[in-house]
Amino acid sequence: MAITPSPAWSDAQLSAPAGNDWLLYYGDLSGDRYSSLNQINTSNVSQLKQVWQMSLGTCTASIIAGNPVVPGANPGAANNPTNCGSMESNPVAVNGVLYTINAPLGQVFAIDAATGNIIWEYTPSYAGETLLSGAVYSPGSGGRLPGVAVAEGRVYAGLPDGRLIALDQTTGGLLWENNIGSYKLGNRISTAPIYVEGMVIVGDGAGDNGGPDPNLTAYSATSGARIWSFNPIPQVGQPGYNTWSNKDGNGSVAFGGGAFWESPLVDTKLGTLFIGTGNPEPWNSRGAGEDLYTCSIVALNLHTGQMKWYFQQVHHDMWDSDLPNNGVLFNGTFKFGGKTVTAPAVAYVNKVGMTFVLDQRTGKPLIPVKETPVPQDSTPGVNTWPTQPVPATQNVLFNPIGKDGIPCTTPDALTSAGVPYATATAPDGKPFHIGCAYTPYDTTQYTVMPFEMMDWPASSYAPSIHSMVTCGVTGRATAMEQIPPASQVAGVFGGLGANRLGVADGSSPLSNSGNFTALNVETGKYTWHQHWQAICYSGSANTAGGITFVGHFGTGNGINGDGYLEAVDTKTGASLWTSPTMPYPVSAAPIVYTVNGKEYVTVEDGGSGHNDVTRPAGLLAPQRIRGDYVYTFALP
Repeated sequence: MAITPSPAWSDAQLSAPAGNDWLLYYGDLSGDRYSSLNQINTSNVSQLKQVWQMSLGTCTASIIAGNPVVPGANPGAANNPTNCGSMESNPVAVNGVLYTINAPLGQVFAIDAATGNIIWEYTPSYAGETLLSGAVYSPGSGGRLPGVAVAEGRVYAGLPDGRLIALDQTTGGLLWENNIGSYKLGNRISTAPIYVEGMVIVGDGAGDNGGPDPNLTAYSATSGARIWSFNPIPQVGQPGYNTWSNKDGNGSVAFGGGAFWESPLVDTKLGTLFIGTGNPEPWNSRGAGEDLYTCSIVALNLHTGQMKWYFQQVHHDMWDSDLPNNGVLFNGTFKFGGKTVTAPAVAYVNKVGMTFVLDQRTGKPLIPVKETPVPQDSTPGVNTWPTQPVPATQNVLFNPIGKDGIPCTTPDALTSAGVPYATATAPDGKPFHIGCAYTPYDTTQYTVMPFEMMDWPASSYAPSIHSMVTCGVTGRATAMEQIPPASQVAGVFGGLGANRLGVADGSSPLSNSGNFTALNVETGKYTWHQHWQAICYSGSANTAGGITFVGHFGTGNGINGDGYLEAVDTKTGASLWTSPTMPYPVSAAPIVYTVNGKEYVTVEDGGSGHNDVTRPAGLLAPQRIRGDYVYTFALP
């Protein structure tokens, strides 16, 4: 199949809902994952059939057998994957061709969207790359690589070693490369590239691993030259610098955290980019202060990267409660004191299921947010903040919700050993203290709290019901105890990283379940709210045909490690169709597009790196559930 090079897409093309093509990672710049197609609709979706299924060929027998994917590293070494990568990307569909990327190496593919045949494949080389220790560099344990961008005759992809590459769209040949920072310091591209106005924008995951502060960076789509960078951690002389203690290298702006986990949203008419920022580092024992601009929704000037406004949704975060889930942009109607106001809005859900709805122009809440008093701990070095923002929106989780609107640990939460926290003995020999989302912890006892429940499974927006559709994990928890400052040790990249004593959640179907919710973001109330047996870890896409597509992380309670795709009625959430069972959990979001006038639905299937029934065995365990399949469906 011959590929026609794509043009420099206009603002109008990128801002319109997806249609025949799925031009961007989110479908369009709004993050809404909404398609204007209606060939598949509520009256005929039950007739959907699989039209093709293929393997990318990245999950090889050699890797499954435990051999290293990077020559020179020892089999089974901690820095060299001995399992297949997770399958958490969604493709971009342009003119009948799918473009996607897969972990752990970052191979990029062009696939005939009607047949599933691979047109070309690009495999990056890491030859000669070594860590500061001299060890051979490896891209990791098969972590998430979310997607690519296509424009100006090029395919843009971010690699685990911090490189942004541009490939020839027709051949897959390398045209240029640049980097967001040094892999030797922990820099890695952690977001799908977004193309807009001749720029390619990517985010850095450094900081979360003890590396230096990360950047969101815009590059020239033509040459790869750096145009601007935004660091969420303010430096000397910048606004917000005094919200950090800055008494030493760690727990200060030198290694402040703030990693980027999702791609930005863009309103080209406002000239504004929106993105959620990561948590501060280390997770505890920092000096007093709010730690701006971590755990925040920030609005930047699209052309310069300068901040326009911010809204911090967790002050002085100690709980890893940042914003890995994508937001959505929409125009909404809101009621204030008897008045009706129409405004451009941005909505984000945080890790503990709270949804914040803000005015795109000012960052002011369009649904009320209350600064709510939270438990305090006066132990030296804890430095709790007295209040936390709690929105009036209903929580999308099924965790117990306190009277102050803050979610708490579920009674059946389990340790990684499968023992209830409520009856288990912590590593320090004491009982676990069962807490809520903002319960502080110190050096005296392990505290159990809700953890990483609304992660990166893609949220979407359904205009017909004015609702943000979210997908997450109810019941996940962790226990933390503070490490005394005198015992803290910097990691290989110079920072402290998380720097906590922790006991992981069992990620078990016995204690983890799913939440799949449509929340009306004009009223803050549920449109529908579903509690699944298995976790929800895929994400969704909505269509003008009245359909919402979502992937499932297993049949039943998820213990079998399989998966499937479902179509539900957007207005009611009622199930209208399910695909045949797939061999792996679906942890990627579906997309919708046409080829020669026929509407297709595609989803990748191969498990996740973050949450599955084999997670307690460890990230490198050979029994981790992994695959490399792509499935596509259409009407007969």
